[in-house]
Amino acid sequence: MRPLHSILIAEDDTDIANLVRLHLERAGYLVTRAADGRQAIKRFDEGEYDLVILDLMLPHVDGMEVCRHIRNAEERYVPVLMLTAKSEEANKVAGLEMGADDYVTKPFSVEELLARVKAIGRRVQMLSKLKDEKAEQTLAFGDLVVDLTKRIALRDGEDLKLTQKEFEILRVLALAPGRPFSRRALCERAGVESFDGTDRTIDTHIKRLRSKLEEDRNRPVYVLTVWGFGYKLTDKFC
Repeated sequence: MRPLHSILIAEDDTDIANLVRLHLERAGYLVTRAADGRQAIKRFDEGEYDLVILDLMLPHVDGMEVCRHIRNAEERYVPVLMLTAKSEEANKVAGLEMGADDYVTKPFSVEELLARVKAIGRRVQMLSKLKDEKAEQTLAFGDLVVDLTKRIALRDGEDLKLTQKEFEILRVLALAPGRPFSRRALCERAGVESFDGTDRTIDTHIKRLRSKLEEDRNRPVYVLTVWGFGYKLTDKFC
């Protein structure tokens, strides 16, 4: 995964789009704008971007559908920073569950947005460095295989298509099966940022991870809850 350079902004408000574009270009990024959801999908498919800044409320095709399209692309993982004028918790959770990597609520300061973009860039570089430095290593837990080199997880030989953050959470847990991690420790080790000042954001990512990993996410056998504390990976298969 290469460092952030090329950014696609999907934003129908021209003033906001121009302001964000101006500051991103001053910071050295190459920026392309899409004014609606259909155009965002078209430009994403035709271009090669390192980050998508995506407004939730877009004309023609909304941001959730655009995010779903991006996540269904199999070529490579592209981080998504979602923007919305809505501040309700349900919209934050919906954005995360759809696969957004970060979330900024309007109105926002350009400085905050740039800080979020830079934070995503640092995580991308860190993960790229870890990938380059790691020796080949595969961890197996019954039908679950976690390939730390290829950064994929397989169950019964099928790729679970985890997002960047979902894999990082699983990697942290898989390197210490049976060890309970507090929510805060798991957030820090997996690079999961809190949106509300608490460490409960990890619960949303765990829910998404379980939906892909477990046959029944309400009765997990791999990622287990440590009540009142956090989570752990089962050591049943060790």
